[in-house]
Amino acid sequence: MYKGIFILVILSTILSGTSCQKQSKTIEPILDQAESILELNPDSALLLLHEITNVKRLKKEVYYQYYLLGLQAKYKSFKDITSDTLIFTIRDYYQNTNNPEKIALATFYCGRVYQEQKNYEEALQQYLETEQYLKNSTNFNLKGLCRSAIGNIYYRQLLKDKAISHFVAARDYFSQIEDYKNQVISSKLLGNCFLVLGKTDSAFLHYNNGLYLADKYNIKTEQIGIRMGLGVAYRELEDWKQSNYYFKEAMEFCTDSLNNAKLLTNIARVYELEGENDSAIVHLERALRHLPHEQNNSLVASIYDTWSGIEENKGNYKNALDKYKLFNKHLAEILAENRNKAVLDIEAKYNFQVIENKNRQLLIERQRFTLFALGVVFIFLLVILWFLKRVANREKELREAEQKIAQMKEMVRTFNEKEDTFRNVLIRHFDILKKAALLEKYLKRDERKKSERLLLKFNEVVYGQKNIDWNLLFEALNTASNGFFEKLRSRFTQLDKSEFRICCLAYADFNNTEIALILNYRVSSIEVKKSAIRKKMGIKTRGNLRDFLIQEVK
Repeated sequence: MYKGIFILVILSTILSGTSCQKQSKTIEPILDQAESILELNPDSALLLLHEITNVKRLKKEVYYQYYLLGLQAKYKSFKDITSDTLIFTIRDYYQNTNNPEKIALATFYCGRVYQEQKNYEEALQQYLETEQYLKNSTNFNLKGLCRSAIGNIYYRQLLKDKAISHFVAARDYFSQIEDYKNQVISSKLLGNCFLVLGKTDSAFLHYNNGLYLADKYNIKTEQIGIRMGLGVAYRELEDWKQSNYYFKEAMEFCTDSLNNAKLLTNIARVYELEGENDSAIVHLERALRHLPHEQNNSLVASIYDTWSGIEENKGNYKNALDKYKLFNKHLAEILAENRNKAVLDIEAKYNFQVIENKNRQLLIERQRFTLFALGVVFIFLLVILWFLKRVANREKELREAEQKIAQMKEMVRTFNEKEDTFRNVLIRHFDILKKAALLEKYLKRDERKKSERLLLKFNEVVYGQKNIDWNLLFEALNTASNGFFEKLRSRFTQLDKSEFRICCLAYADFNNTEIALILNYRVSSIEVKKSAIRKKMGIKTRGNLRDFLIQEVK
């Protein structure tokens, strides 16, 4: 019965605990699919991840995998990740596991979050730690991304030589896995570095290498980006023809209005520098037409700034002033945007903190509810165990009562009315015959089916009498034994009342079970008390107590 209850409890616990595991198993194929399309289609990977519901109920390991994939997809889709600070907890979680790849990936995206927050020192520290985790790794993609990220920070800090070494290493890693898109990006970044250093030959070498790969593998975003870079480079070298050539060629690959507006603005600046002011104004007007609904104040301000300078060169001061006013207007909007962005960033961080606090509160409440539920279950189990123990004790008492009734019947069977032995005297004195008859009658009434009533009746019949006079019984036994029991009591004064009574019953040839029945002890208790009696009387261990008493009579 106990086993059945425990099995039920264990099964219920397992069933309740496997619901999250089942959900996690159904989610894992979706995560694998999202990971497989992450590099080429991060937007699709993000949409796939957003279809997953109740992510908080996932196992911690699966939830962290889901979050890390989502963060990668967001970054690769050019979405804001500055508030994704759970990545720091995920990094700490993986650092307690034996999985260097996961540790490196989580640490790398900690650097990405720091970099987006413009905390470049912390970002650099995370990237350098990532490199340590990747020392023995063959994950060339992550190695290349890490080197490229470090190079970008050095480039921002004007450490161009250090940036170049990291961009070269990144390009080599990407080359080993034939990641052409990142090879092109590395070549473009190398071109930028050499251009800033004034090493135009090296700059054009890397630009052209990147352009070759971009065209060969039809990497559209980089086909535009490198051509735009080449156009700017030639413009700085005052090679207007080549500059315009690459800007116009970039427009052939351009499909979005923003890039078209940027390219038209760059072409206008080339015409301005060439002194072709009318052509410059035409291209600036076209650039504005590409941005009728775009809120890109930086680009619009740049357009009006260039236009104002052109009108001033032409001597059209009124038009120059009008364009300059528009330039100032958009410049003010840029400043307002920056202020608003700062406010929004603070608000976003505050809102994120509020959400985190709410989530923590929900987690605490859920834990409280879980603890309460576990407490209720624990109390319920204790009640069940108490009930089972009570039933088991009743069954045990019933078996003992039945054994005692059988023993009384056996005592009655061996009783001889004509004999005047100590045993018969005691049987008559304890009224064993009457008690056995009464209990036999109750047994015949099939009271066994009602164990409670049988036990009550047994205790009432056998032990309910208050008129047993041990002093009177002692006098009768002492007279019948010619004063033996008086001598025994005088000699062994160390025996207490119960021990002395056991001696009397043992001398009268009652066995342990019968003595236990008469004195209302357990048989085991009689055995313990007899051991104590032997010790007090100096009888050897396991020595026969009755033989010793008979020897004392002699």
